Amino acid sequence: QLGAHLPPRLTQQPWQLLFCTCTRRDGFSLQSLYRRGGRGGCPALLLIRDTEGQAFGAFSSSAIRCSSGFYGTGETFLFSFCPELKV
Repeated sequence: QLGAHLPPRLTQQPWQLLFCTCTRRDGFSLQSLYRRGGRGGCPALLLIRDTEGQAFGAFSSSAIRCSSGFYGTGETFLFSFCPELKV
């Protein structure tokens, strides 16, 4: 479902899991997420499941990083799966 909303150049690219809290492999630190967040030019797909079981996230055409301001391009978007995909 989400693939239809990604930039066409990325739909056939392989994705790599960089950070995961569900296995406790990476912990829960936001700093760890920034460190593992990939190279600056790489797109990022952030998926979150909250304590109520709701899933939501964001797509960014650049890596997730710490910033004091907004960043992104016209390709950046937020989404939720509650109860179905909304972009």
